[in-house]
Formats: sequence, structure tokens, C-alpha cells
Amino acid sequence: MKSKVKAKLFSLEAFLNKDGNVEIFYDAVDTNEFEKTMNVGLPMYEGTTKVSELIKYMRSMADEIIDKSGRYV
Repeated sequence: MKSKVKAKLFSLEAFLNKDGNVEIFYDAVDTNEFEKTMNVGLPMYEGTTKVSELIKYMRSMADEIIDKSGRYV
């Protein structure tokens, strides 16, 4: 049976507030904490470094999205 346990690593959301302004936020796990937790709690998982790099990439892309969103709204 497959495990249904999931951990949110990253999210990006855009909201339209009551004043008609768009607000964009993202939330991501701290990559240092992620690596430390994975190395202690699940040391046999070989993808920790790749997942950490993915989170860093998604953070950088979210920063770029937020910076460039001003062109549209």
C-alpha cells in the first residue's frame, strides 16, 4: 500500500485583495533544515541534495516572478 504522507516543500500563491491589488507570496522550507532533518531522520534517502537544489531553484524563480509581476499589475 502506498503511503499518503506528504510534506509541503514549496508554495506560490497570488491573491486579489479587497483594494484590488494583487499580492504574491511564496513559502518554502529552509534548505539547511531540510537537509539536516532528512540526514538524521531518513539517511537512506539518496535524493536529499537534489530536492534541496530544487527548492533553491523554485525560490529563485519565485523571487523572479514577484520582481517581474509589477509589469503586469
